[in-house]
Amino acid sequence: MPNSFLTPLRRLAALTVVLQLAACAHSSTPQLDPRFGNAVRLSMAQQVRYPASAGNRQPADGLDGPSAHAVMQRYRASFVEPNGQAPQPVQFMLGGGNGK
Repeated sequence: MPNSFLTPLRRLAALTVVLQLAACAHSSTPQLDPRFGNAVRLSMAQQVRYPASAGNRQPADGLDGPSAHAVMQRYRASFVEPNGQAPQPVQFMLGGGNGK
């Protein structure tokens, strides 16, 4: 009795595996437009101000150390209390707008 039940089940499992493998074997590379991706490449190229700057080995002029340190301290402090004010509490009003 057990063999009569397992034989069709094994055949069904084998058929399922074969069908799944056949479905995976038919995948092919899609035929894309030859201009596919040109807009992205153009947009990225337009965002580079000086393309040849990667070969420039001179350091960029900027702030001296103490000035840059003071700027960063002010920047970090701005997140603690923006504009020196405590944050306003959030108030939700449920119901009508007439206060009743």
